[in-house]
Amino acid sequence: MEKPRLPDTPFWVEPESVDPHRLKLTPDESHHLLHVHRAKPGTPFEAIDGNGILYECVLESVERRAAVGRIVGRREGAGELPRPIEMIVGLPEWRGVEQVVEHAVPLGVTSLDFASCERSVRGALGPQRVARLIRIARAALKQSRRTRLPSITSSRTVQAALGVLGSGERFMADPAGTPFTAGAIGAPQAPIQLAVGPPGGFSDAERRILLDGGFSPISMGPSRLTTETAALALVSVARNSM
Repeated sequence: MEKPRLPDTPFWVEPESVDPHRLKLTPDESHHLLHVHRAKPGTPFEAIDGNGILYECVLESVERRAAVGRIVGRREGAGELPRPIEMIVGLPEWRGVEQVVEHAVPLGVTSLDFASCERSVRGALGPQRVARLIRIARAALKQSRRTRLPSITSSRTVQAALGVLGSGERFMADPAGTPFTAGAIGAPQAPIQLAVGPPGGFSDAERRILLDGGFSPISMGPSRLTTETAALALVSVARNSM
């Protein structure tokens, strides 16, 4: 008999649907497991609930269209970087916001704050927009096999975004900055905190707020980058320096 095939991406499970021995997938995730992967009782699969654990499961039964998995193993922190990456992004147009989430989540970002800036074309994102970004983040989390769902918020100003950050090593993308060096990141446990301006960059006042807040200006090279490209370039530099 052919051995059941393990799906290549984990499934999302709501945290309240996990108990010590079993978990129950949502109807949508269950449909994907049962009808796309044609899973039968005994088929292995993996699941994540966004809290940092990868659950190794075996399909046990189907209850009211929901797949029930028996938990056979847990892996804490699977797919996660050794330290957090927290990011302030000056709010670009909506498609750029989506692109940042789609690509920064697989790169390991642990929080994204889309701050409305003086040069942003709109104010802070409302609850419905943030909820959509969280759905995009969940999909990116599964695709990348990460296990901890990043927080996504939208502050009204750069000052407000800075006010909710804890301590950390701080860098901002800045044409006047110096190139990033391998020794720029020091303390191994402190969060890495990054800032990237909106289209047109941070205003002089916003830049001063960030400098006074301890952000070191880092050059992203001689070419002009979009907000979303600069964000991903800065995350990549930080990620590869750990």
